[in-house]
Amino acid sequence: MGTCDYPILDAGALYRCFNGADQPGRLPELCLGLLSEQKKTWPAAAAGYESLRCVKEREIACRGFSVRVQYNPARIRSTLAVVEEKDVSRRACFLCPANLPEEQKGILYRKEYLILCNPMPVFSSHFTISHLAHRPQGLAGAVAALFQLMSDFGPGASILYNGPACGASAPDHLHFQAAPSGLMPIEKEIRGKQKLLRRRPGGVSVIRTEGMGRPVVILDGAGPAAVGDALQELVKALGGVLPTDRSPMINLICLRQGRTYTVLLFPRAKHRPDAFYLKGDDRLAISPAVVEMGGIMVTPIEKDFERLDAPSVERIYSEVSLPQEIVERAVDAMG
Repeated sequence: MGTCDYPILDAGALYRCFNGADQPGRLPELCLGLLSEQKKTWPAAAAGYESLRCVKEREIACRGFSVRVQYNPARIRSTLAVVEEKDVSRRACFLCPANLPEEQKGILYRKEYLILCNPMPVFSSHFTISHLAHRPQGLAGAVAALFQLMSDFGPGASILYNGPACGASAPDHLHFQAAPSGLMPIEKEIRGKQKLLRRRPGGVSVIRTEGMGRPVVILDGAGPAAVGDALQELVKALGGVLPTDRSPMINLICLRQGRTYTVLLFPRAKHRPDAFYLKGDDRLAISPAVVEMGGIMVTPIEKDFERLDAPSVERIYSEVSLPQEIVERAVDAMG
């Protein structure tokens, strides 16, 4: 399987192409091959994955759930990323193909996205899936691609999404992430803590979790189109019940097991907790995105790793999450 031509991309930026038609089940293999090559040929990627050897982790037991705190200094640029619109507009977009480092290569995915190795990984294999065109982060027009990614990556991967105002370090450029499934605590802890709220056409279940410290809505069904429709209706309903006219802030963990497609949606109230903006020793440099909402609290500063405890974790989740009563109003408002 060789490389292929695509006019928007420099030939040197292509590792392989994946079009899905004659390559069923091949995408995970291609991604691991890309990662292996990038560790050898791209020093930034090699350093990023080597840094995972020095990561420290510990568990924190909270009321009804747990989190895994990860001290990962290589993530400091992502955690402290300046994402205000005026600042983003002044910098070159690091996900646009023309701005990629010379050594970085990617997999052209279905002629629309480029799969790249994340050089600041949280996981042993961590990929960014960016649109070829420079278009704002958002689900509008991208839901079908999200579910196609779930299908093509298969059950071994979680597809992740950060809203533009709650975790996306490139809010100006549409992208998803892929990581090994089963590594985030919430993926296991939601079992036995689910309450069915309603069933929708197409056999889609709308479920809420209980005792997780932050609201989570689960959409679950065998038909990707039906689950995708439910996701779009839930996002629309969230926008309809918010006290402002801003777009709803959400994070998504998306999984496929066999024929079942599952979306974990975290409705957000704000991007960062108050402690992030404090000065000196009072500051807590934690910027919750989808990984943190999934139960891995990434701390790039060692003193934060050491002092984080159950009350502070619970406070962070409470601050950045939309209140449960608003979430339930949105579920009730779904068409």
